[in-house]
Amino acid sequence: MRKESEGAHTLQSVSNALRLIMLLRTRADIGVTDAAGHLGVGASTAHRLLATLQQHGFVEQTHSGRRYRLGPSMTTSSDTQAIDHCVEVAYPFMQQLRDDSQETVHISVLNGAKAKFVAAIESPLMMRVASRVGLSIPAHSSAAGKVLLAQLAADELAELYPREQLSGETEVGIHTRTALLRELERVRSDGFGRNIGESEEGLAALAVPIARPHARGVCSLTLTGPLFRFNSDPSAGVADREHELLTMLLGYAAQISKKLAY
Repeated sequence: MRKESEGAHTLQSVSNALRLIMLLRTRADIGVTDAAGHLGVGASTAHRLLATLQQHGFVEQTHSGRRYRLGPSMTTSSDTQAIDHCVEVAYPFMQQLRDDSQETVHISVLNGAKAKFVAAIESPLMMRVASRVGLSIPAHSSAAGKVLLAQLAADELAELYPREQLSGETEVGIHTRTALLRELERVRSDGFGRNIGESEEGLAALAVPIARPHARGVCSLTLTGPLFRFNSDPSAGVADREHELLTMLLGYAAQISKKLAY
Protein backbone atom coordinates (compact mmCIF):
# COMPACT_ATOMS: atom_id res chain seq x y z
CA MET A 1 0.00 0.00 0.00
CA ARG A 2 2.85 2.36 0.85
CA LYS A 3 4.51 1.80 -2.54
CA GLU A 4 1.20 2.48 -4.28
CA SER A 5 0.81 5.70 -2.28
CA GLU A 6 4.35 6.79 -3.11
CA GLY A 7 3.74 5.98 -6.78
CA ALA A 8 0.54 8.02 -6.86
CA HIS A 9 2.35 10.94 -5.21
CA THR A 10 5.14 10.76 -7.81
CA LEU A 11 2.65 10.72 -10.68
CA GLN A 12 0.85 13.72 -9.18
CA SER A 13 4.15 15.60 -8.91
CA VAL A 14 5.02 14.78 -12.52
CA SER A 15 1.56 15.90 -13.63
CA ASN A 16 1.88 19.18 -11.73
CA ALA A 17 5.35 19.79 -13.15
CA LEU A 18 4.03 19.29 -16.69
CA ARG A 19 1.12 21.62 -15.96
CA LEU A 20 3.58 24.34 -14.90
CA ILE A 21 5.57 23.91 -18.11
CA MET A 22 2.37 24.17 -20.16
CA LEU A 23 1.37 27.28 -18.20
CA LEU A 24 4.71 28.91 -19.01
CA ARG A 25 4.15 28.28 -22.68
CA THR A 26 1.32 30.83 -22.50
CA ARG A 27 2.94 33.30 -20.10
CA ALA A 28 6.23 35.16 -20.05
CA ASP A 29 6.85 34.23 -16.41
CA ILE A 30 5.11 33.14 -13.20
CA GLY A 31 5.64 33.52 -9.47
CA VAL A 32 5.30 30.92 -6.75
CA THR A 33 1.88 32.28 -5.80
CA ASP A 34 0.73 32.06 -9.45
CA ALA A 35 1.96 28.47 -9.66
CA ALA A 36 0.31 27.46 -6.40
CA GLY A 37 -3.02 28.96 -7.44
CA HIS A 38 -2.92 27.31 -10.86
CA LEU A 39 -2.19 23.88 -9.37
CA GLY A 40 -4.37 24.22 -6.28
CA VAL A 41 -1.46 23.40 -3.95
CA GLY A 42 0.37 25.20 -1.18
CA ALA A 43 3.12 27.73 -1.89
CA SER A 44 5.81 25.44 -0.44
CA THR A 45 4.79 22.61 -2.78
CA ALA A 46 4.79 24.96 -5.77
CA HIS A 47 8.21 26.27 -4.77
CA ARG A 48 9.63 22.73 -4.56
CA LEU A 49 8.25 21.88 -8.01
CA LEU A 50 9.74 25.03 -9.53
CA ALA A 51 13.06 24.41 -7.80
CA THR A 52 13.17 20.88 -9.22
CA LEU A 53 12.32 22.10 -12.71
CA GLN A 54 15.01 24.77 -12.36
CA GLN A 55 17.57 22.17 -11.28
CA HIS A 56 17.03 20.31 -14.55
CA GLY A 57 16.94 23.42 -16.72
CA PHE A 58 13.24 23.34 -17.56
CA VAL A 59 12.69 26.74 -15.89
CA GLU A 60 14.97 29.54 -14.80
CA GLN A 61 14.58 32.53 -12.52
CA THR A 62 14.15 36.00 -13.97
CA HIS A 63 16.62 38.76 -13.16
CA SER A 64 14.59 39.76 -10.11
CA GLY A 65 14.89 36.23 -8.75
CA ARG A 66 11.23 36.26 -7.74
CA ARG A 67 9.65 34.77 -10.86
CA TYR A 68 10.28 31.89 -13.23
CA ARG A 69 10.29 31.52 -17.01
CA LEU A 70 11.05 28.66 -19.40
CA GLY A 71 14.66 27.55 -19.08
CA PRO A 72 17.32 26.45 -21.58
CA SER A 73 16.10 22.84 -21.69
CA MET A 74 12.80 24.14 -23.12
CA THR A 75 14.18 26.84 -25.41
CA THR A 76 17.12 25.21 -27.19
CA SER A 77 14.92 24.31 -30.13
CA SER A 78 15.12 24.80 -33.87
CA ASP A 79 12.87 27.86 -33.45
CA THR A 80 15.36 29.38 -31.00
CA GLN A 81 18.19 28.77 -33.44
CA ALA A 82 16.09 30.30 -36.20
CA ILE A 83 15.44 33.39 -34.07
CA ASP A 84 19.15 33.84 -33.30
CA HIS A 85 19.96 33.47 -36.99
CA CYS A 86 17.23 35.93 -37.93
CA VAL A 87 18.55 38.59 -35.52
CA GLU A 88 22.11 38.11 -36.80
CA VAL A 89 21.04 38.46 -40.43
CA ALA A 90 18.62 41.32 -39.75
CA TYR A 91 20.88 43.58 -37.69
CA PRO A 92 22.47 45.59 -40.54
CA PHE A 93 19.07 45.99 -42.18
CA MET A 94 17.64 47.18 -38.86
CA GLN A 95 20.31 49.88 -38.77
CA GLN A 96 19.42 51.02 -42.28
CA LEU A 97 15.70 50.98 -41.45
CA ARG A 98 16.32 53.07 -38.33
CA ASP A 99 18.31 55.61 -40.37
CA ASP A 100 15.65 55.81 -43.09
CA SER A 101 12.66 56.00 -40.75
CA GLN A 102 14.22 57.77 -37.76
CA GLU A 103 12.07 55.52 -35.57
CA THR A 104 12.95 52.68 -33.17
CA VAL A 105 13.25 49.26 -34.80
CA HIS A 106 12.47 46.01 -32.97
CA ILE A 107 12.46 42.33 -33.76
CA SER A 108 9.91 40.37 -31.74
CA VAL A 109 8.88 36.76 -31.27
CA LEU A 110 5.78 35.07 -29.89
CA ASN A 111 6.08 33.62 -26.39
CA GLY A 112 2.72 32.06 -25.68
CA ALA A 113 0.19 34.89 -25.66
CA LYS A 114 2.95 37.49 -25.28
CA ALA A 115 5.07 39.31 -27.82
CA LYS A 116 8.68 39.38 -26.64
CA PHE A 117 11.22 41.93 -27.88
CA VAL A 118 14.52 40.22 -28.75
CA ALA A 119 16.48 42.92 -30.62
CA ALA A 120 16.26 46.69 -31.04
CA ILE A 121 17.95 49.75 -32.49
CA GLU A 122 16.69 53.01 -31.01
CA SER A 123 15.60 56.10 -32.87
CA PRO A 124 18.17 58.92 -32.80
CA LEU A 125 15.44 61.48 -32.03
CA MET A 126 14.96 62.92 -28.56
CA MET A 127 11.29 61.93 -28.45
CA ARG A 128 11.48 58.21 -29.13
CA VAL A 129 10.46 54.78 -27.89
CA ALA A 130 13.33 53.22 -25.96
CA SER A 131 14.57 49.69 -26.52
CA ARG A 132 12.29 47.09 -24.95
CA VAL A 133 14.56 44.11 -25.43
CA GLY A 134 13.74 41.41 -22.89
CA LEU A 135 10.26 42.75 -22.19
CA SER A 136 7.03 40.97 -23.10
CA ILE A 137 3.60 42.52 -23.66
CA PRO A 138 0.20 40.99 -24.50
CA ALA A 139 0.34 39.90 -28.13
CA HIS A 140 -3.20 41.07 -28.88
CA SER A 141 -2.23 44.62 -27.87
CA SER A 142 0.87 44.91 -30.05
CA ALA A 143 1.51 45.25 -33.77
CA ALA A 144 4.23 42.59 -33.63
CA GLY A 145 2.03 40.21 -31.66
CA LYS A 146 -0.83 40.54 -34.13
CA VAL A 147 1.47 39.69 -37.03
CA LEU A 148 2.71 36.56 -35.27
CA LEU A 149 -0.74 35.51 -34.02
CA ALA A 150 -2.09 35.84 -37.57
CA GLN A 151 0.18 32.96 -38.62
CA LEU A 152 -1.30 30.52 -36.10
CA ALA A 153 -3.96 27.93 -36.86
CA ALA A 154 -7.44 28.22 -35.34
CA ASP A 155 -6.78 25.52 -32.74
CA GLU A 156 -3.56 27.22 -31.64
CA LEU A 157 -5.39 30.52 -31.18
CA ALA A 158 -8.15 28.77 -29.23
CA GLU A 159 -5.55 27.34 -26.86
CA LEU A 160 -3.97 30.74 -26.27
CA TYR A 161 -7.31 32.54 -25.92
CA PRO A 162 -9.85 30.14 -24.37
CA ARG A 163 -12.05 32.97 -23.03
CA GLU A 164 -14.03 35.64 -24.84
CA GLN A 165 -13.00 38.51 -22.58
CA LEU A 166 -9.45 39.87 -22.96
CA SER A 167 -7.63 42.44 -20.87
CA GLY A 168 -7.13 45.50 -23.06
CA GLU A 169 -4.19 47.67 -22.05
CA THR A 170 -5.99 50.90 -23.01
CA GLU A 171 -9.54 51.97 -23.87
CA VAL A 172 -8.86 51.63 -27.60
CA GLY A 173 -7.29 48.19 -27.22
CA ILE A 174 -8.83 44.84 -28.13
CA HIS A 175 -11.03 43.54 -25.33
CA THR A 176 -12.66 40.41 -26.78
CA ARG A 177 -11.53 37.29 -28.62
CA THR A 178 -14.12 38.04 -31.33
CA ALA A 179 -12.53 41.44 -31.96
CA LEU A 180 -9.07 39.86 -31.97
CA LEU A 181 -10.03 37.24 -34.57
CA ARG A 182 -11.55 39.97 -36.72
CA GLU A 183 -8.33 42.00 -36.44
CA LEU A 184 -6.20 38.98 -37.33
CA GLU A 185 -8.25 38.50 -40.49
CA ARG A 186 -7.38 42.09 -41.42
CA VAL A 187 -3.70 41.45 -40.68
CA ARG A 188 -3.70 38.40 -42.98
CA SER A 189 -5.44 40.39 -45.71
CA ASP A 190 -3.37 43.58 -45.46
CA GLY A 191 -0.03 41.98 -44.52
CA PHE A 192 0.80 44.16 -41.52
CA GLY A 193 0.02 44.66 -37.85
CA ARG A 194 -0.93 48.04 -36.42
CA ASN A 195 -0.95 49.37 -32.88
CA ILE A 196 -2.42 52.83 -32.44
CA GLY A 197 -2.36 53.51 -28.71
CA GLU A 198 -3.48 49.94 -27.86
CA SER A 199 -0.53 48.86 -25.71
CA GLU A 200 0.21 52.32 -24.34
CA GLU A 201 -1.44 55.69 -24.78
CA GLY A 202 0.44 57.94 -27.18
CA LEU A 203 2.43 55.09 -28.73
CA ALA A 204 2.16 53.71 -32.27
CA ALA A 205 3.72 50.75 -34.03
CA LEU A 206 3.64 48.99 -37.38
CA ALA A 207 4.90 45.43 -37.91
CA VAL A 208 5.37 42.94 -40.73
CA PRO A 209 6.44 39.28 -40.62
CA ILE A 210 9.92 38.09 -41.47
CA ALA A 211 9.38 35.02 -43.60
CA ARG A 212 11.53 31.89 -43.47
CA PRO A 213 12.00 29.65 -46.51
CA HIS A 214 9.41 26.84 -46.49
CA ALA A 215 8.45 27.59 -42.87
CA ARG A 216 6.22 29.80 -40.75
CA GLY A 217 7.84 33.05 -39.73
CA VAL A 218 8.93 33.24 -36.11
CA CYS A 219 9.93 36.91 -36.03
CA SER A 220 8.36 40.24 -36.84
CA LEU A 221 10.00 43.51 -37.84
CA THR A 222 8.50 46.56 -36.13
CA LEU A 223 8.76 50.34 -36.22
CA THR A 224 7.66 52.07 -33.02
CA GLY A 225 7.36 55.74 -32.14
CA PRO A 226 5.16 58.51 -30.74
CA LEU A 227 1.61 58.39 -32.09
CA PHE A 228 1.69 61.99 -33.31
CA ARG A 229 4.54 61.17 -35.73
CA PHE A 230 2.75 58.12 -37.15
CA ASN A 231 -0.82 59.36 -37.33
CA SER A 232 -2.26 62.58 -35.89
CA ASP A 233 -5.85 61.38 -36.48
CA PRO A 234 -6.16 57.55 -36.26
CA SER A 235 -9.93 57.77 -36.70
CA ALA A 236 -9.33 58.87 -40.31
CA GLY A 237 -7.60 55.58 -41.19
CA VAL A 238 -4.01 54.75 -42.13
CA ALA A 239 -2.09 58.00 -42.59
CA ASP A 240 0.33 58.86 -45.40
CA ARG A 241 3.22 58.64 -42.94
CA GLU A 242 2.14 55.12 -41.96
CA HIS A 243 2.05 54.09 -45.63
CA GLU A 244 5.56 55.49 -46.02
CA LEU A 245 6.81 53.53 -43.00
CA LEU A 246 5.08 50.36 -44.19
CA THR A 247 6.84 50.61 -47.54
CA MET A 248 10.16 50.74 -45.69
CA LEU A 249 9.21 47.85 -43.40
CA LEU A 250 8.09 45.60 -46.24
CA GLY A 251 11.20 46.37 -48.27
CA TYR A 252 13.63 45.58 -45.47
CA ALA A 253 11.68 42.52 -44.31
CA ALA A 254 11.89 41.17 -47.88
CA GLN A 255 15.67 41.71 -47.91
CA ILE A 256 16.05 39.94 -44.57
CA SER A 257 13.87 37.06 -45.75
CA LYS A 258 15.96 36.74 -48.91
CA LYS A 259 19.15 36.51 -46.84
CA LEU A 260 17.60 33.84 -44.60
CA ALA A 261 17.19 31.63 -47.67
CA TYR A 262 20.94 31.11 -47.89
